Amino acid sequence: MKNTLIAGLALMILTGCTTVNGFKSDETKLYLKGNPTTGFSWILQIQDSSIVEIEESSEYLGADGVVGAPSQFCYTIRSLKPGNTVLRFEYRRPWEKNPPLELHLYDVTVEKDGKLILQELETD
Repeated sequence: MKNTLIAGLALMILTGCTTVNGFKSDETKLYLKGNPTTGFSWILQIQDSSIVEIEESSEYLGADGVVGAPSQFCYTIRSLKPGNTVLRFEYRRPWEKNPPLELHLYDVTVEKDGKLILQELETD
């Protein structure tokens, strides 16, 4: 398990494997913290959605009724077929045209055996 603190937002990656229809599908969980009560959310763009599938879930981390408390967003990334793609996570308010407060780019490689390799790219 990898646990890293990036610009005040927690990032954690967990990995695991399953076999489906002869293809050994690998799985990685990516955790990002955010604050949806302020209108901010993680906006995800997948360069090629035929390579991986992603499910999002979230967990509220504050006490009941507390406005402005953080949440933890979980992105379960599963390999579908060999190839390469890029994931772009922007932390912003969807209706605003301002640049994102946070930006994370990940290069994703799925090898022939189904192994999923996730590497964060540097952003300017």
